[in-house]
Amino acid sequence: MISEINITFISVNQIKFLKMNHLFRMLISALLLLPGIFNLSAQLPEEELLWPDGIPGNPLEYKEEKLTVNEFRESSLSQSNRVFSCVSVPTYIIHKPAKGTANGVAMVICPGGGFRDVWIDREGNDMALWLAGHGITSLVLKYRTFNSDAEGLKISRDEYNNHVYADARKAIYVLRSRAKELGIDENKIGIGGFSAGGSLSIITALSLFEKSLPAYAKFGQINTNPDFVGLFYPGLNQGFLKVLKEKNTFPPVFIMNGGEDNVTPPENCIQLYNILKEKKLSVELHIYSKGSHGFDSGIGRGYAVSTWRDSFIAWLKDGGFIKDEQ
Repeated sequence: MISEINITFISVNQIKFLKMNHLFRMLISALLLLPGIFNLSAQLPEEELLWPDGIPGNPLEYKEEKLTVNEFRESSLSQSNRVFSCVSVPTYIIHKPAKGTANGVAMVICPGGGFRDVWIDREGNDMALWLAGHGITSLVLKYRTFNSDAEGLKISRDEYNNHVYADARKAIYVLRSRAKELGIDENKIGIGGFSAGGSLSIITALSLFEKSLPAYAKFGQINTNPDFVGLFYPGLNQGFLKVLKEKNTFPPVFIMNGGEDNVTPPENCIQLYNILKEKKLSVELHIYSKGSHGFDSGIGRGYAVSTWRDSFIAWLKDGGFIKDEQ
């Protein structure tokens, strides 16, 4: 069912946005009659279970996972815009750079969606595909969601935090435990996210729910702390900032937001920057005049804001994560 939705939607938009000539459009129309053509799930890397042995007593059991397929932008590298909600079983996709181009840097990407949804393509796979072109390995995390209006949900929002935190920790575990296989430097594994995914990223970097990790979240001797953090129009609150004020160590942080964002206000990012700067910790902040909430790559939303991903790569170079020749 999902594949059928993706085939139909993607094909129509490919015709619309790629502005194919008449003959090519006729060819595509003919191909659409064949099963499986333009199935996005066949183009992306394989989706894998985050907890392959299952989650004993998983408190986030929904009757069914829900999928919404939205129109995608011409700038989308995945040419898809899927949104998942009622996620009970977390999964991930690993995007690897082309052979011979990996620079050893890896990153967990946490898409946004207010913890109710996971915007897996716009704020996940699109970013991962772009990073792969710059030698960076990415893990796009489809974490468990909190859908309070779903039938049968028996967990509070506070309890949910412990489990989604475990998902983020496990994602770092996956990258670090597979570092040799993936050609990753174990000391160059970060986490970053958009909106609520940014919240999840800073929660993870702060080890905010370490004392309340669920019993099934066992990582052995594998370090699940990130080496750097990317916060892209992140959801921040005063609680996070208060905890940070009490810390003397924190990974290097890249912060980005749009000046027009009234959902996750840039003022919070400025507060975060000032706290880290006062502690003489490594931090870089970009606030663009354009960019309301959820602008992903920024392409088509303004000239300066569309360069933020390049600034992120430059920041990784300045921090020594990527060597100059790379």
